[in-house]
Amino acid sequence: MQARSSFFIALFFMLLLQTVGASQALAQADAGPDQTVREGDTVILDGTNSLYRSFIIAYFWQQTGGSPSVTLTDANTAKASFVAPIVGPEGTSLTFQLTVIYYYYGFIFSLTDTVIVNVVFVNDPPVADAGPDQNVDEETTVILDGSNSSDPDDGIESYRWEQIVGPSVILSDPEAVQPTFLAPDVGPDGVSFTFELTVTDFGGLQASDTVIVNVIWLNDPPTANAGVDQTVLEKSTVTLDGSNSFDPD
Repeated sequence: MQARSSFFIALFFMLLLQTVGASQALAQADAGPDQTVREGDTVILDGTNSLYRSFIIAYFWQQTGGSPSVTLTDANTAKASFVAPIVGPEGTSLTFQLTVIYYYYGFIFSLTDTVIVNVVFVNDPPVADAGPDQNVDEETTVILDGSNSSDPDDGIESYRWEQIVGPSVILSDPEAVQPTFLAPDVGPDGVSFTFELTVTDFGGLQASDTVIVNVIWLNDPPTANAGVDQTVLEKSTVTLDGSNSFDPD
């Protein structure tokens, strides 16, 4: 009788272990599909598709690879989240592991799964700054200044200046940060020139800005010419001649 009881006890435990083993085989941790996100996005890690849900007693998320390290919110729940870090043009890949803990008829076991989150770089556009408007005298060298242009992430690759208003002038180098030109002679009303600066960042994004250059007329003094000295006879009519006097402008 005792041997028979021992047999049934052993059989019970064998069936129980087989049942637990079958449960482990049927259970499955699921960290969700790999993701590609933009820097600055809020990323959701989703383990709700893990199987045998009624026997799950705990979830635990942790970052196991990639840099930089991020701070997980609700790491002990089925859905954790984090803010995708700011990355360079090359981006980054982060790996996270989900551990699912099961409780089945007195037995506790855990299963794991991983998910990769690829964080891609978002190229912000540059800011073009052609400098403040200028008032200059005619026949002076004018400097256009785009040095205050900026780009928040990958930097400015090129500058391009173009004259869009006013009589044509020659820029020393249209692709320089600070090209120059010679202000021409102008009339009493002066002349206004408008130049457009276009900057391009290393990601190909562009921005433009314009600057106005007002060239002011300078009134040069006249030149008086009273004519040559004369020797005349008394009582003769003398003519004084100022007709060779002139004014340059």
